[in-house]
Amino acid sequence: MASATFSEAVAVWESAEWDVVLLVADRALVGAGVQAVGFGELVSDYPARRPVCSTTGFAKAMRRKVSARSERYVDDLKTVDGRIAPHTGSRSKMYSLEVDGAVVTDVRNWQGLSGAGVFCNGVLVAMATLVDPQWDRGILVRPLSHLLADKSFAAAVSAHTGMAPRLQPADLKGLLDDIPSPTLSSSHLLDPRAQVVGLTGMTDLIGQIEQWCNGPGQVDVAAVTGLGGTGKSRLVVELLSRLTARHDNSRPWSGGFLSETPPHTDYGMLASSSYPLLIAVDLAEAHIPQIRDLARALAVPHDGACVRVLLLARGHDGWWPALSRYLRAQQAGAARETFMLTPDDALEGHGPENIYVEAKAAFARRIRLLQQAGHADSTWSDTVVADAPRRYGDGIEHTLRQPVIYHHVAALADVLARANPDFARKDHPMEVLLANEENYLRRIAEARLGTGAVDMKLLHTLVSAQLLAGATTARDGKAAIRAGFDVHHHGYGATAPPDPERLAALDDVLAAAYPAVDGAHWGAIGAPLAAAWLTEAGTSNGGEFVEHFLQHDVLAPEQRRRTLSTVIRAAQEQPALADAAHRAVASDPERLLPLAAQTITTELGPDQAQQWLADLEHSITDRAAQPDVDRDVYEWAAAFLGEVQAQVATGAEEMDEFIDVLLHEDTADEEDDEAESEPDTDAPERPADLPLIRTRVSVPIRIVITVLAVGHLGLVTATLIIALNSDSMRGVGWARWCFLAGVPSAHLAIATAYGSRPPVRRVPIFWIAPLFIIVWTTAFAVMAHLPLPLPWALWPLVFGIGLVALAFAWRMWVGRFPAAEPPTV
Repeated sequence: MASATFSEAVAVWESAEWDVVLLVADRALVGAGVQAVGFGELVSDYPARRPVCSTTGFAKAMRRKVSARSERYVDDLKTVDGRIAPHTGSRSKMYSLEVDGAVVTDVRNWQGLSGAGVFCNGVLVAMATLVDPQWDRGILVRPLSHLLADKSFAAAVSAHTGMAPRLQPADLKGLLDDIPSPTLSSSHLLDPRAQVVGLTGMTDLIGQIEQWCNGPGQVDVAAVTGLGGTGKSRLVVELLSRLTARHDNSRPWSGGFLSETPPHTDYGMLASSSYPLLIAVDLAEAHIPQIRDLARALAVPHDGACVRVLLLARGHDGWWPALSRYLRAQQAGAARETFMLTPDDALEGHGPENIYVEAKAAFARRIRLLQQAGHADSTWSDTVVADAPRRYGDGIEHTLRQPVIYHHVAALADVLARANPDFARKDHPMEVLLANEENYLRRIAEARLGTGAVDMKLLHTLVSAQLLAGATTARDGKAAIRAGFDVHHHGYGATAPPDPERLAALDDVLAAAYPAVDGAHWGAIGAPLAAAWLTEAGTSNGGEFVEHFLQHDVLAPEQRRRTLSTVIRAAQEQPALADAAHRAVASDPERLLPLAAQTITTELGPDQAQQWLADLEHSITDRAAQPDVDRDVYEWAAAFLGEVQAQVATGAEEMDEFIDVLLHEDTADEEDDEAESEPDTDAPERPADLPLIRTRVSVPIRIVITVLAVGHLGLVTATLIIALNSDSMRGVGWARWCFLAGVPSAHLAIATAYGSRPPVRRVPIFWIAPLFIIVWTTAFAVMAHLPLPLPWALWPLVFGIGLVALAFAWRMWVGRFPAAEPPTV
């Protein structure tokens, strides 16, 4: 501490070997406002992104006299920065901290540094041990994994924090989510990563996934599907706990949840890990591009340990089959396993009554620890007890086939209602949880804004905006705050622009209440409170919050996409949110309809997607009937939506690519119309960096088309060889063999041109070129007198079918450009 004020503390654990002591002190005097420290280790040997480590201690060289003539001395602090190469010192099971800007001249000057913590990316990874006089610029530090192996230390930490210490991969911070900091909010208490309630059931399923993790292959990907609240995230946390525990001499695992908005996407760090890694991707159906980037980085041959990627989603029909084929094509493992999680899996060996009672005891214990740490306020008038009266859990023993979160919500509501009598007046357990969340939010706001400056209704709206739009950067945060502020005051007429300082203060409140765990500007309220919170926000704003928020001009396209994605997921529990989203899209189809179509078809299964698209069609039809709309826009919207519905009805995959092509074709048609109206204007050139999109077909069709295409080229080549050896061609001399290269090349050129882009029907060469090639090849077939029972008049049909097969084969194996017509000449 920088001040000279001393505070009393109690030692609850100590080790002379480690030169470490755990102290408990008054949080108001020591550590107020300080986040809980995370424990970590270094797992990646990736020199390009080796993080800076730092340590602070009382080195002898920093000992100073209080004054020039004083006999009193003060031990002052010395902080040094450096880097740790994971393999250095590995045989002695130590790290070597290579100090930047400090040369060891006398080892005695470093005395007093022993026991100082070494931090990497804000995570404690080691403890300083000694400085070898023979080493230049090096401090030997002992990895924290040795300390956590001491069961008494782990027990002491658990007893005073409620959370068992778990090692995080400190050098992968940013790519992987942090462990959430403990708070007295309903969102944190229900967070599966907080491990408040012990895991029940799922023994067999965890065993199956653990067996898959230990399978052959350097990289593999699998999907874990189940309804919301069945315990998918909790399963991953438990699996990580098992894999990271040291068993005999086996290499422990590491890993975590992949960050949704990482500060960098250098996934090669994961491929260079010296520890086996388990990476989980939550809401996988909404992060397909990120998963593909991850797969490409991991598929490159590397010397790192094995990596297993678990994709968590509510269903797999709409996205997993196509993604698994892509992963196999990228050599990212077999990518075939799918693990199904049902509500009954969490009840394995436990009845609803047992789960409720155990959860209530766990919640009461964690809340008491949080209160001791200074997280409560004066509203907590009664003692938190595990045997709180059954108000919301009454009759829970008769509930069957409910997700485990249902029992946890009832248990937490009963514990909170016992401790805070105001909550007991609520009719529904989710209302109790929301009331506690608002109390938590109020405490944060009053600490930063002052008691009289807190507008809870406005904060309620802004938390909803935070949840919907998210914010990767501070700029995104400002946009979400401004949009939420304007929607909250919608309907009050023209008002003065909000004070920037006030918006910045509100931004600070949201970031403090829901800090990001993935490197973003802020986080958000967690499930399952999200849907209920959004519903309340919509109700308090006349049911138009989502509708007006989606249409606000300051939001970035990615924030609108995230908003639609959040609403689609939450609407499965709160259907009223879907109606608001439909109205918003119908009010601004040019901006929102393509985003909505891509989000719906990507994140929902075929049946659910068809229902959403049908409801969206009704909203657009109703809006188009109003007299103040642009008829052309709504005619386009109806046609666009009709094509998307037709494609979904066929069960087609890769809907995002189909919609991209559809949008490019519409844009190209508009450009063609403009070009026709202005004939003197040069047509725009095709961008050179447009991606090629492969046409997806079933395996049997792919085989048939490929055989036809190869057979067509073989037939053309054989026909030419026989014709060029005929008597009628011998007189031409050696020059006739130029046809052997020219004719097949012309077929390939036509197939390439027609296979790589949509046809340009208004250009005459579109019709002339293939007809000329077919007639030319037919002439050689007649000249060759092939020994086939086929009239010469059928040869054009044979070569025409072959040419079409060759063009389609090009689309299957190479791809087509997602644009309409090339420039006409």
